[in-house]
Amino acid sequence: MSGLASKARALAARALSASGGYHALRGPLGRARGGFVLAYHNLPASRFVEQIAALAPSRAVSLDELVERHAQGQPTGDLFAITFDDGVGATVREITAVAGPQQWPVSFYLPTRYLDAPGGMPFQWLRAIERHAPAVKLEAAGTVFDFTAPGAVRAFAKRMTTVMYTRPWDEYGAPLRALAAVLVERGIVKPELLTSPAAITWPEVTELARNGIFGFESHGVSHTALAALPPSVLDEELAASQQAIAAHTGRPCRHFCYPYGGAASIGDVAPAAVARHYRSATTMARGRLGRHALALLPRVPVYPHDDADLVRLKVLTA
Repeated sequence: MSGLASKARALAARALSASGGYHALRGPLGRARGGFVLAYHNLPASRFVEQIAALAPSRAVSLDELVERHAQGQPTGDLFAITFDDGVGATVREITAVAGPQQWPVSFYLPTRYLDAPGGMPFQWLRAIERHAPAVKLEAAGTVFDFTAPGAVRAFAKRMTTVMYTRPWDEYGAPLRALAAVLVERGIVKPELLTSPAAITWPEVTELARNGIFGFESHGVSHTALAALPPSVLDEELAASQQAIAAHTGRPCRHFCYPYGGAASIGDVAPAAVARHYRSATTMARGRLGRHALALLPRVPVYPHDDADLVRLKVLTA
């Protein structure tokens, strides 16, 4: 069992002892604290089906419906919405293929530049570099990268992730591009190992949007932490991504997902700006809807290694 899974189970055990024990897992999942939004990224479709089926008798509804019920003070305790971040093509295709027959509404948050231009996003480049860069020392774009010490690549990835969560794109995007290019040009890493997964295409988004149970919402343009954007750029990203998605789906784009989703990445200014453009916005703060403001809704993060029982535990203790 992973450390994350062990910690989640330990936390859940305390909550379960106060809520009636493990028989509580078979009933509605925390009705009194409102409904919840599941936060997904990428996982096998078979694991997704297993996880969603395990949440019965709670019922999946569209993000639109859950948000409106929450906004109007209506009961949401037995309801949840399913969201996927980033718009990775393989994931969107696999999830829609299994969710459609089950009539499970799913909303996909799209960073529009990822769909507009090939090449992927910086966090994808960083993950690939962390997995495949060997113990070498090299220079790229005037910066020396020394990975010769044990654990150096992992330490580099951790530092860059911290920068990514709070700083402008140029402070990490350009160095990561340059590093990846040098690793490939010198034959140190095969190019396919540093290739990002392809995004879903706009024609596919248009086609899938014709099925009313699939929604496409905004994850910004550049997937940059909003706290790092000047006000004019922030407003431009919010409006441009919303307009692009609406144009391709033929439906209003009403919901937003903060890139990275933590408090430091969101900042103090962004929620008010987001609220001017969108009906709701989701974070990566863990929790149920409760009394949260529409511009700062929590979610329950779910991962490929989470089995059905762990997903129910996460929801019960959120």
